[in-house]
Amino acid sequence: MFVAGIRSIDRVRGGGWLDCPNCHEHASQDVVDEMRFLALLGYRFTPFARRRVLVCRRCGFRRPAEAEMPVLNTGGRRLQRAWLVPVGLLPFAVLAAGTLFVVNRHPPSIEDVLSFTRDTAEPVAPVSLRRPLSWNASPQTDSPPPSYTVSDPTQRMVITLRRITDSDSLAQLLANHYMDDNGINDSGVPTSTPATTTVKIAGTTGLTLHFTYTSTGEPAQTALYAFFHDGIGYTLSYVARGQAQFDTLRAVSDTMNASLSFTGTETPAPCPSPSPSPSASPSPSTGASPSPGAKPSSSPSPSLAVGVTPSPTFPAFATSPQPCAGGQATAIPSPSGTPKP
Repeated sequence: MFVAGIRSIDRVRGGGWLDCPNCHEHASQDVVDEMRFLALLGYRFTPFARRRVLVCRRCGFRRPAEAEMPVLNTGGRRLQRAWLVPVGLLPFAVLAAGTLFVVNRHPPSIEDVLSFTRDTAEPVAPVSLRRPLSWNASPQTDSPPPSYTVSDPTQRMVITLRRITDSDSLAQLLANHYMDDNGINDSGVPTSTPATTTVKIAGTTGLTLHFTYTSTGEPAQTALYAFFHDGIGYTLSYVARGQAQFDTLRAVSDTMNASLSFTGTETPAPCPSPSPSPSASPSPSTGASPSPGAKPSSSPSPSLAVGVTPSPTFPAFATSPQPCAGGQATAIPSPSGTPKP
């Protein structure tokens, strides 16, 4: 039984009449190509050799055809040509080409599924980013902390950028705010800050953490990034509810993080107003004396001079002291969150 190796096959290409040198008869002669193939079992991969011979139909004598082909009488019939074409290898060539195309093709990205658009997070922050075009986006500055939220139409994937001013370091920023997106319907949320990893984001070095939990009975996942810009802290959270949303939101986060950039400097906090001087407080007149019928009055309460307002309070800064607006002072964070005079 043939398994693998070289296999010989005869291909008849035509015929004619000629005197046979073996039987000496003017007999019909077949023009035959002896083909040799590389084969495995019954499959022929490619021909690699060919020899054309003449075979006498009367006696079966076989001899090389080169010398007698010019005198072969074919009766006007055309002799077929032989091509050493590796027809058996063509399916494998097509398969190899398809494999190379798949291997060298760029892997499908989220942008093959979703269209992205360039947007800005102002007035929350001087931030430019790319977000899915069909998703909802809304800034919120009515209550602290200011935030910019992007969500899919089903609200099962939510992205939130928050501007934070209550932390002195990245670790503190994460510890204070890693549960900002969790509520009473979430269970299994870590009770302490999960392990963090250093990342590059928005042109600076930040920290990121990830954790999974259960939200209203289904799997949920939060990825949180923390970073600073001009002394202001930021958190960027990606929350996915439902296992099917995990991979999609992870791909969206890769695109958004790569596009995130600051387009301006932070607005510094206002400087404190000048403290009232002692001379600004009203004092009793030296020449005035109480009338005989007047009752003794209580001690006068201190008040501010006209046009002088109390020192305002403003959020503490998250890193080193930052210049403030409206004066020569410097805004310095204090534990209470108000600037020291």
